[in-house]
Amino acid sequence: MSSFCFISRVALIRHPVGSQVRTMKAVNTRMKKPMHIMRAKLMKLTEYEEPVVNKPMAETCMRHVKSLEQRPENPTEMFYAKLCRRHLDNSKLVAVFHNEGLDAESMNRFQRRLIKHNLHVKLWGSRILREAISDSKYHHFGDLIHRYNLYVTCEEPRVAELLKAMKKTGRLHLLGGLVEDKFMSLKQMQDYALLPSLEVAQGQLAGILSSAVSRTHSLLQLNQQMLSVNLEQLAKGNVDKTEG
Repeated sequence: MSSFCFISRVALIRHPVGSQVRTMKAVNTRMKKPMHIMRAKLMKLTEYEEPVVNKPMAETCMRHVKSLEQRPENPTEMFYAKLCRRHLDNSKLVAVFHNEGLDAESMNRFQRRLIKHNLHVKLWGSRILREAISDSKYHHFGDLIHRYNLYVTCEEPRVAELLKAMKKTGRLHLLGGLVEDKFMSLKQMQDYALLPSLEVAQGQLAGILSSAVSRTHSLLQLNQQMLSVNLEQLAKGNVDKTEG
């Protein structure tokens, strides 16, 4: 009896040699199994299709503009618009850049280069900026406002430093700016950067005026000098005659 129990227990043990081994290839998990044709038809029938609007494009755009005009005033936007307007009034340089996907690290390097020259980067929303420049001398910025814009301001018109920092940064395009209450394009700002500083221009003007004054003085003294020379020669001639 004991031998029978021992044999039955051994028979119940699963031997590794007798276990099943998977001999098929790896399971395909990359290519999606095609859907059954009946299920595909059902999924196609249940897809949502947007209704086709047969209205003209002009009417659709006017409806969007009217909805924006009828929007109630947001006190938060009005507050930030006033701060933006005050900052524009206190700045002699306001440059508008188009940001073409500049990453955060490049943006930080660009800001550090500008801070050395007291130039500051501002990010204003299009709605806030449009509210700030409405009925003001900054209405020319309305043509340059875009959602991906970047603004650089300074209390002094340091255009040369701005252009120098911009050359080292890609994906930033200067569209234009306001320099000393005058709207300028990119070409005009480049020409403005080539102008000398106020101290150098004053020195050049002083040199030109002093040279003109000295030349006028020499011309006025020329006749007197020639007259005195002629008189001296005449006096010497008379003395020689009397001695002879």
